Amino acid sequence: MRLLRSLLAATLTAGLVIAAPAPSAPAHGTADPVGEAWHVHERLLVSDSKTGDIVVIDDGKVRDRISTPKAPISLARSADGTLAFALRGRAADRHHVSMIDTAYDAAKAEARLPYVARTWVTTSPGGVDHGRLPEASGKIGIPSESTGTLQWFDPTKVTGFDDPRAGTLSLGAPGHYSLVVAKAANGAELLHVGNIRGTSQVIDIASGKVISTGAGTCPTLHGAMLTPDGTRVIFSCANGLRVVPADPASGGEQAFVPYPGKKRTAVMVDGANGVIWGSTGGALTTVQRIDSNPAVPTIAEVSVGRRGHKRTVLRVDSSPDAARLYVLTHQGYLQVRDGGTGRLIRERRVMTKVSKSLDETTEVAIMPDLAFGEGTVHLSVPQSGKVLTLASDLRGRITTLRIGGKPTRMVVLSH
Repeated sequence: MRLLRSLLAATLTAGLVIAAPAPSAPAHGTADPVGEAWHVHERLLVSDSKTGDIVVIDDGKVRDRISTPKAPISLARSADGTLAFALRGRAADRHHVSMIDTAYDAAKAEARLPYVARTWVTTSPGGVDHGRLPEASGKIGIPSESTGTLQWFDPTKVTGFDDPRAGTLSLGAPGHYSLVVAKAANGAELLHVGNIRGTSQVIDIASGKVISTGAGTCPTLHGAMLTPDGTRVIFSCANGLRVVPADPASGGEQAFVPYPGKKRTAVMVDGANGVIWGSTGGALTTVQRIDSNPAVPTIAEVSVGRRGHKRTVLRVDSSPDAARLYVLTHQGYLQVRDGGTGRLIRERRVMTKVSKSLDETTEVAIMPDLAFGEGTVHLSVPQSGKVLTLASDLRGRITTLRIGGKPTRMVVLSH
């Protein structure tokens, strides 16, 4: 019996020796790098207001989560899509700007792992308008609203140890700014600065010199847009629209256009055929159709109701080609409308009702957002932790991605 046990032990030991893996490379030896890039047609970045994470969604699947400080208020992308900026809200005394290398090459549709390349701690950062910051001469600007200055950054130096600062511009008095970059006839780049206090001015970006100021009263200025033909800039005031020439040297006249009623515009988006669409908070039942084709623009109100059913505006945006206007309502409907006339094409129930008192603050983003892919529209739904994707005509199946938290701001990077 003892001999049998000895033979069995020898057999098992021999088996273990035979099954042992081949010796591996030394722990600190050289090794060939493994490529990490993969093909991605669309990368969607979503800001989670609950955690501060930026959720990275590649072609409809969650790829990664990038940690940034809690309470994000804005999310922006650079024009080329290589950088993203998460701006923290003002619930605390430290206001972070997380600069993210998106690790996405749109030309090649090639993606890698994104990361926070640099964090800037400033005071009251702002300047984001529909997911973009002002860009000029290859630089990206972020204003500090409490100091009345704008810091330019060189996007090619955000990653690494180089100093990315590329100059500071004085914006005049502190305040909340609406910014538009325009070009003069001589090619000079101009920055139009609207201050919520009611002032507006035009600054030569290269020299920092103020070359023009707005005339007349403009209480509670909020919102600005370059007209589709590039010749004028429109500022939204509490009592009407201030219209100024994009190039003060052009000899164009300033104008003021009163609103047709008591409703104002505070946010503007592109429309078709020279039309601009205006909206504001307060659960209004109309959007404003601003026709910029005449020398003095005209304003008309377009109801967002449908067949006697009341609808109130929660969020408004337009497709990248401006051919379609999208209106999200408190009643949970998403509407697609003609970008020129505002005619309703289709509406679809996409979420549960939300309170008409829902409104943004300076502390943290809380509102749903819209973002556009190739033939698709994405909708963040903070109350359910979902991101929905629909065909741009609102037909067919709704794709639901449950990411948790409170998804709000979104930007799209696409091949």
